[in-house]
Amino acid sequence: MGTSDGSVIGITKVVDHGDPALRWNLVVLGDGYQAAQLTQFHGDVQNFADVMYQTPPYDELWCGINIYRIDVTSTDSGADDPTACGGTGATARTYFDASFCNNGIRRLLEVNTTTVHNVVNAQLPQAHMIMVIVNSTVYGGSGGSVATFSLAPNAQEIGLHEMGHTAFGFADEYEYYAGCGVDPPGSHDSYTGSEPGQPNITKDAGRTTNKWHDLVLAATPMPTTSNANCAQCDPQPNPQQPSTVGAYEGAGYYHCGLYRPQFTCRMRALGNPYCAVCQRVIRETIGPHMSSWTWGSAAIAAGQTQRWWLWWPTYPGFEVIGVQAMTPGDELRFDTPGFQRNPDGSGTMTITVSNPTAVTVAFHFRGTRL
Repeated sequence: MGTSDGSVIGITKVVDHGDPALRWNLVVLGDGYQAAQLTQFHGDVQNFADVMYQTPPYDELWCGINIYRIDVTSTDSGADDPTACGGTGATARTYFDASFCNNGIRRLLEVNTTTVHNVVNAQLPQAHMIMVIVNSTVYGGSGGSVATFSLAPNAQEIGLHEMGHTAFGFADEYEYYAGCGVDPPGSHDSYTGSEPGQPNITKDAGRTTNKWHDLVLAATPMPTTSNANCAQCDPQPNPQQPSTVGAYEGAGYYHCGLYRPQFTCRMRALGNPYCAVCQRVIRETIGPHMSSWTWGSAAIAAGQTQRWWLWWPTYPGFEVIGVQAMTPGDELRFDTPGFQRNPDGSGTMTITVSNPTAVTVAFHFRGTRL
């Protein structure tokens, strides 16, 4: 099963914010979609894009993102689901050879990444992030050089989690591998290795040496939680407010010895926001691709009001937001300027622009329109 079991149809830009040489480019492909199911694939891609757009911090970075869809057909629908992991035993002839049950874990859904990269390189070599939606309702996904997710319930959340791995190098923040009480006894009790390279887990709970110490308030205990029994997942509830950044023990597949920034994050459990550390990395990665980092021009119609914003990676920062009429004497009003500090230490500036005149006014801007 492989490239003889289907064909590459072509590429479509579904979210267009400009030149791919300037923007952060997400490419989404499908596997296990027969030719008659490509319309369904188009809807699946759009559903993911819609959810991504509503998810912080992608919502504030949206103008820096392009999304492309590559249509690929497969002979069969679905993916391999081996009985060795409790699957149905189904086999599917698909272009990217999608299969559950990798490394003995049914939910670990992988594809032939070499084939995926070959297709993407031929269609859009400027891709920053590659994702494959697998046409199966069995729960699964994976990160790596190519992210995958299935069409199980909550599919878009799976995709957002797996994109965290592939696009931003995030670790899993949960404290088990196969599952709490499922992993072999002693296999995931205490981490004893070197400092992890991923930005969202650490072995260092020191107040001044922890890798995200700048986000920890002085009143927050460090470590913030400790697991009293390293032979099991920590059952204690969150002793802090949900937004509190600290060092919570239990992460990176280990009950003890590794810490995560917040009690709960999308990288620990689906349906939760990205933690402040993850959001900071996302902003730092996509931010430089936003149009708001360069000057541009726009226009505002008579009587219209617009809201503009600009994100900056530090607070208070040294960036400027503003608009300036192109023609001297043209009148624009500026109201309710704002400057908020975000949980990850960055700042967001906002301004309202109104045109009180009876004619359209053209202006230069630095910022992004909401």
